[in-house]
Amino acid sequence: MQVGAFNLGTIQGDGPTLDNMDGFTPTGFTSHQNDGLSQLGLTSNTGLTSIILNRGNRPTRIHQAYTLRRTWFSYYSGSAWAYHEAYTTGNTTKASDGTLKAASPVARIVTSQEECLRADIAEDGLIWCGCGTANAEAEGITLSRLDVGIYLLTGSAGLASEGWQLLPPMDPGGMGELGVVEAEKSNNGELVISLFKCKYMLSDEGEIIKTKGEPMDVPANSWIDVRLDMPEDSLFNQQMRQEPQL
Repeated sequence: MQVGAFNLGTIQGDGPTLDNMDGFTPTGFTSHQNDGLSQLGLTSNTGLTSIILNRGNRPTRIHQAYTLRRTWFSYYSGSAWAYHEAYTTGNTTKASDGTLKAASPVARIVTSQEECLRADIAEDGLIWCGCGTANAEAEGITLSRLDVGIYLLTGSAGLASEGWQLLPPMDPGGMGELGVVEAEKSNNGELVISLFKCKYMLSDEGEIIKTKGEPMDVPANSWIDVRLDMPEDSLFNQQMRQEPQL
């Protein structure tokens, strides 16, 4: 087999147009610097690479969007493609109780690195940045403890504009929330995150209502989860603009 046959052994150029692939598209490896994928809303500048496996007019494809750090599987039914996105450590995080959350950029806040008892707080590429950790997309933020239950997060563009934003410390044994958490954005863009003890009150209707009590620090066996937006000039965004799209 010659070098370059089926796009093996060479640096990839543009392959067959993704939107025009069907049951007769042969097995191969392709890249699509000048091609998007309309079904997923991907434009031509996302740096798509694909693997096609044809099993008798029922091909399966794997697509990786370089600039988005996201991966999809697609399956041909005979007339149309169905798509499923893969969840990886690049687009998810584990909350303090172990549940999986779609997220990135993210940060985890604790009282201090010395007092934290959770070895997994710095797993999957998260690094310490003060009294907590951040993943690669949140690189450049700083976390600091101001007072009991009060933490300052600087370097972000605020809480995430879509999806979940803030999760209280959770019991790692599955017993639920360990506190009540709030966030406030200051005029200069910093986030002040406050944690309070859970307080329960009986309403006039006889219902038990959870509200916030006295300030408290993050328990040593847990953390606060924060999902962020990052500025355009963040370290990660600058790196993504500089790296070549293959």
